Amino acid sequence: MYKTYNNIWERLGIFLGPILITIFICFKVSDPNFSWLAFLYWIHLPLVMIHETEEYILSPIGFEKFANYYTVLSKDPPEEDSPLSPAYKLFVNMSIWIWAVLGALLVTVLPWVGMGLIFFQLLINGIQHTIIFQIKKPGYNPGFLTTWLVLNPFCVVTIFYAYHAHALSSLDWLLSLVLGVGFIGVLLLKTTSKRKEE
Repeated sequence: MYKTYNNIWERLGIFLGPILITIFICFKVSDPNFSWLAFLYWIHLPLVMIHETEEYILSPIGFEKFANYYTVLSKDPPEEDSPLSPAYKLFVNMSIWIWAVLGALLVTVLPWVGMGLIFFQLLINGIQHTIIFQIKKPGYNPGFLTTWLVLNPFCVVTIFYAYHAHALSSLDWLLSLVLGVGFIGVLLLKTTSKRKEE
């Protein structure tokens, strides 16, 4: 069941990502009330979809197999569905989609929600694809290219803009960092617990 759901959203993102980018650009161009921060928060979702397309569709190995066989998080001996099972894969990726939408919807009242996802992406992808995944299998890993060509630059630009536009208060910045790092902690605990399961 979970594998079927994963096949659906993986392929949906291929087509939906470019469409959403076009829609959000059109909204930004045509609506002067559509703020830059709202635009950046909304466009985060299709950029994530592009990243996931590289991870799960375009990569020769596929992120799921790579995570379960070729990383320090893999079991010894490796197992096909551990630590990244189909259910866990669905949970993580759909959490990001929902988080991106909520962050964009709440941009005017709780801007730290969307910025929390920005910090999460910048930290988790920058550390994961660049350092952690290089330990056991150096070189290219699924998602590496879009991490450095798409997500990391986007996150840096968003943080830079929000800071210089004074779009977030000091408390908002603190809450966003706590939220982003906190979710990384949740995933780390979940992943390590799954790795220890016999």
